[in-house]
Amino acid sequence: MVFFAKLHPLIVHFPVGLLTSGVVFEIYGALRKDEVAETAGRFNIRLGFLCLFPVLIVGFLGMISLENTEKFRDFLATHLKFAFITAGVFISAMLVSRYLRKPRILYFLIIAVGGVCVLITGYFGGELVHRFGVSTH
Repeated sequence: MVFFAKLHPLIVHFPVGLLTSGVVFEIYGALRKDEVAETAGRFNIRLGFLCLFPVLIVGFLGMISLENTEKFRDFLATHLKFAFITAGVFISAMLVSRYLRKPRILYFLIIAVGGVCVLITGYFGGELVHRFGVSTH
């Protein structure tokens, strides 16, 4: 099970990069009326969204294998909380995109919130690895 704790930091960067760049490209493309950037952003968000679930599963399996979590419990709890909030926000974005075609501003607000949630999740995950050495020992 410690395998999952070591694997999670290695694979998480792919969906993080896709979601972050997707949010930036899609909003930029919409504002600048650049259909190519907007389409690229939409693709990145959808692929990042799909890649999010295996990473969440691996992260959860890694988390339950950790020992001596007392010193970083608050960081771990916040990382986990924002990971699930991020997934929920992007699920909402996918549903709004699929079923509500007209209020695009709602979709853009949701993905912007999702982008911020990705960054917050990543911050706390980075602190777990670099400050507390989680999954490096």
